[in-house]
Amino acid sequence: MVLVLAPVKAILILAVVLLALIAWFVYEQSRGFRIVRYGFVNSKLNTGHFRMAVISDLHDHVHGDDNKEVLKAIDDEKPDAVFFAGDMVTSSMEPVYHDGNALRFIGELARKYPIYYGIGNHEEKLRRCPEEFPGEYDRFVSDLSDMGVRMLLDEKVSIEPAGIDVYGLDLEHEYYRKLKTNWIPDDYLKGKFGENDTSRVSVLLAHNPEQFDKYALWKPDYVLSGHVHGGIVNIPLLGGVISPQLKLFPKYDAGVFKIGDSTMILSRGLGTHTVPVRVNNKAEVIIIDLYRSEEDKGNTE
Repeated sequence: MVLVLAPVKAILILAVVLLALIAWFVYEQSRGFRIVRYGFVNSKLNTGHFRMAVISDLHDHVHGDDNKEVLKAIDDEKPDAVFFAGDMVTSSMEPVYHDGNALRFIGELARKYPIYYGIGNHEEKLRRCPEEFPGEYDRFVSDLSDMGVRMLLDEKVSIEPAGIDVYGLDLEHEYYRKLKTNWIPDDYLKGKFGENDTSRVSVLLAHNPEQFDKYALWKPDYVLSGHVHGGIVNIPLLGGVISPQLKLFPKYDAGVFKIGDSTMILSRGLGTHTVPVRVNNKAEVIIIDLYRSEEDKGNTE
């Protein structure tokens, strides 16, 4: 009996150690964030250089001491503006709605930078389901307004003298359905915003990257998206594993994608919800540098 139990005990100990190592690995992978940089030359830019900090999918999450490390990292980059690509709060899969962490974070940023806020499916649900979140959407919008921040709901604002037009897309719930894709019509963005002025730099805040093929028909220069959280687990050569639509290995998971004259920059997000883990998929703040010419790029670097 002793001879039989000895190898069983050794196997159990090995299994416990292995599980502990896996748990530690996932924990370490899910902590912290990184700065990811992209640079593009665009001759339509009116200034030599414009720097954007892009944040998506905070989900009221906190890194460290009240996100102070994130705020310092952004300050160190000295952006000209901050762009939100949606889901700064969480309005599902939570027993109680909270937005205090997000509001404090946004408030600190708003004291220093202009903010362009495009909404995601969680802000959309907060507005769409007042019976679940009584008064919360109006309060959230009011708090943002007090900070000088405005959500862009199918609206355009211009950044001068840079010559940049920012469009905030308010995408309806039917285009976030799980397990299936309802494609937006080919003229969807034209119906929302009219013709795109292709003589100016256009930035489209569009939370759901799955529709990029349709967005590109409107020919925005840059699409800033999030939503997918990098696929939660990133497998080398295969990419992100699953999307919020519960699709395996989504076509658009994270990084830069290009169709024609349109470039989509897709964030892995800064927070988590529902599945609070990340593997080979670090949370991120994106820094985008726009240059008017290669010469301007060389002078800045």
